[in-house]
Amino acid sequence: MEQIAKIQEQIENKPWKTAIAVFKNGKSYFENSLANTTYKSASLIKLAIALYIQEVKPQTINNAITLSTKNVVGGAGIINRLSIKTWKIKDLIDLMLSLSDNSATNALLSYYHLDTINSFLQQNFQNVSLNRFLMEKSTKENTCTANSIMNVFQRLLNGNNEVNQIILNSLKHQTVRNKLVAYSNPKFETFNKTGELLHEQHDIARFKSQSEVIDCCVLTNYQNQEDYEGILNMIQNIGKILTQ
Repeated sequence: MEQIAKIQEQIENKPWKTAIAVFKNGKSYFENSLANTTYKSASLIKLAIALYIQEVKPQTINNAITLSTKNVVGGAGIINRLSIKTWKIKDLIDLMLSLSDNSATNALLSYYHLDTINSFLQQNFQNVSLNRFLMEKSTKENTCTANSIMNVFQRLLNGNNEVNQIILNSLKHQTVRNKLVAYSNPKFETFNKTGELLHEQHDIARFKSQSEVIDCCVLTNYQNQEDYEGILNMIQNIGKILTQ
């Protein structure tokens, strides 16, 4: 249990709010008092969109979508810099998860309908809410808790169909690796998805070795920009502690 004490040491007495949930081999291992507190989800909501496609619409992944101009937005991703406007759904899923592409995400939200996906989420995960498109100026917010997005993540990674293979591959090649998986033990294969907004820094990851599967979700909310470095440091240390 020394590991838990080390994690607690990382997250206690900090000027920011941290929620954490850790599972080992599918069983809850550690969570703190904020694990069921609602946070803005940032890009972690993309996991929930992928889960809807994997479970409800797996037969559609070879369909093609031509992006409308309203789908193409700034922020993370590459579609907004490319001239290619027609994509297969499976490629949009990959771009959404590996590069956190906001335009790919919005195209999927338009195609499958945001409200339809949100209804699926409300029926399955009461604390995950999909209420707006990515980069959209809105009074509505996409939200989750550490435990609820962990449920989404585990269901997503434990799936078993063609869509699941695309998703696993995307999360394995996620380009932002500066948080939980930054200094993890190389004996673990890693799958992760990160999320950030002006006041949020999140990461969720699976560390998989021959004998162990560790899932960890860390959500943070902070007010001062000078805390940013400390938060990155904390999340990196948690990944390191879990895989020692």
